[in-house]
Amino acid sequence: MLQTMTQDTRAGDLAYADARDRLEAEIERFARQSGQTSLEIPAISFEKGETRFEFLPEDLPEEKILEGLKVIKNHIEHIRIHTLDPGYVVFQSLGPNLYDTKHFLSGIKFKFVSITNNYRVEASRSGNFNESELQTCIELFQLFNPGKKETDPTKKLEQLGVTVFPPEASQDSNNGSAGTNPWGPIAGYDSIKREVEECLLLPARHMSVFQGVAQLTRGDGAANLPGAILFEGPPGVGKTTIARLAAQAAGLPLIYVPVENILSKFYGQSAQNLASIFDTASLFERGILFLDEIDALATSRESGLFEATRRVLSVLLRKIDGLDRTGGLLTVGATNRAEDLDHALLSRFDQILRFPLPNEQERSSIFQSYAAHLSTEALAILGRESDGLSGRTIQDICESAERRWARTLIEKKQALSTPEAETYIRVLKEKKAGML
Repeated sequence: MLQTMTQDTRAGDLAYADARDRLEAEIERFARQSGQTSLEIPAISFEKGETRFEFLPEDLPEEKILEGLKVIKNHIEHIRIHTLDPGYVVFQSLGPNLYDTKHFLSGIKFKFVSITNNYRVEASRSGNFNESELQTCIELFQLFNPGKKETDPTKKLEQLGVTVFPPEASQDSNNGSAGTNPWGPIAGYDSIKREVEECLLLPARHMSVFQGVAQLTRGDGAANLPGAILFEGPPGVGKTTIARLAAQAAGLPLIYVPVENILSKFYGQSAQNLASIFDTASLFERGILFLDEIDALATSRESGLFEATRRVLSVLLRKIDGLDRTGGLLTVGATNRAEDLDHALLSRFDQILRFPLPNEQERSSIFQSYAAHLSTEALAILGRESDGLSGRTIQDICESAERRWARTLIEKKQALSTPEAETYIRVLKEKKAGML
């Protein structure tokens, strides 16, 4: 029989059978991953127009209930404390529209019940669960049935699809080497390097000096350590490479998050993935969390957002906001299109560093770093003729020229030698012609 639309039926609600099948599949997958082959699937039922989810944890300590609230808030907005009594705690959603007083208390309820030694976690609402509510139930069950818990943050992040580049063991994270160039192969970009040193590298190496200056000028408790920085610029200008080199020079792990490893086909899971990455990264005493292509996560709300994207943006705003920052974690976002980012997100960044395309002199320096054998005249020609190209494109040109020269040596059976300047110039012209 077709279900009639009632005041409790909302767009995006799941049919009961679909919710049940999804729940069973997710819990079975979780049981395999956590090594709990005998894990009992929690109960979900639909009776008298109400959906109810329930499971019986082994224990229900207060700190676990607070963790449960954190899980709930990652997915559901406008949560209030309905009841807070010993052995009986209830959180309730007020729904997306706080001005709709008629249905003010009709949202989903989460109950944590502990009477003597009987413990129960329950979620219920009139009508069907939506995707976000079901995902919350699944993650609450996982919270109270963790199985073998991974404690190494690097391994936990790897399970989330994140790469952690550890600092070099020989690096002195406090002082560094005064005469050492931390930028290695990165030629040019002198102004950007200075800015990165001032807002990232030096604060990491000399934290007490930055804090001391702020307290002398603004009083006790003042701080001048950035919590979030945005790298903005076209592709290939070295945003990721400079972040990694700065982290190495500062002696900090770089937690590299490709955006595709956050996004999920399951509604609500993307927001939870992002929240889990931030929470796990905060287990490092200090570190740099690098969010690549952040514009894919946080486009402007003025252009209209899907609900799932709005939730991801909400998590991102909360995690890099001043009130929710973890002291030792610096968030660095990278984008090719800062103008597409949500204005609220832009306001959260302490500093925005704009990476321009290299100028003529910088392009010559980049060519020199990949083709040091070329004459000054040849490098000047390459720098002049490569107008509008990024450092990454110049690297590609140099590597293509090497491969072409190697092919020539093989075909002509000649001894090893370095590529001629004309080879680089020819590859450069072909590359530019292909970009038109």
